[in-house]
Amino acid sequence: MSTPARAPIWLPPISFVTIALIVWLVSFSPWRFDPFRVTGQACLLIFVLRAFCYWPPMVRWVTSMPVPHRAVFALLIGGMVLGHYTLNGRTYFPFVVWEIFPFVHEDDPVTCREFIATTASGAKVRLLVEQLFPSIVQVNPLDSYSPEATEHLARALAKIYNERHTDDPVRQVELMVMAVKLHPPANESRAQPSCELLKRYNISSDR
Repeated sequence: MSTPARAPIWLPPISFVTIALIVWLVSFSPWRFDPFRVTGQACLLIFVLRAFCYWPPMVRWVTSMPVPHRAVFALLIGGMVLGHYTLNGRTYFPFVVWEIFPFVHEDDPVTCREFIATTASGAKVRLLVEQLFPSIVQVNPLDSYSPEATEHLARALAKIYNERHTDDPVRQVELMVMAVKLHPPANESRAQPSCELLKRYNISSDR
């Protein structure tokens, strides 16, 4: 009479206790050396790996793939996991860190830079990268750009805007810094940000 195969030691419940103990030792014990945001994510990745190895529907799906497909799939998943722990997204793109609002900024007031254009009729319009170049998402804020790159971007945005609004083209672009107080005095409102002119670009000379 055959005896049933012994379940691997990393299956529940022992594996869950072991993983929790490791996370505690690494992130919460007196000997901790890594923050919980790192070990917690590693723990979730281990659970996903367990599903690929032992969850029957996932096992059937993976084993039904041809071997070359499995190899490509493993490389893609491995690249995503390794990319998640990289710090230089520009070098390893598209394998980058998965993060949304990972830091809390304590600055008060909060500032940002924007391009405000003046058209031939005197109207004021905002020049946004996402509107004029829908396939591009501006990840880095303008204050991280060099003066040359900022001017080049301003003129590129104005050029695209003028191609779409020939009846009222942009004549001037101003680089403005907007400031919003998170904790204004009782007699002030934070509904309207304060504006300060940093640089003005004459677009008429580009025609």
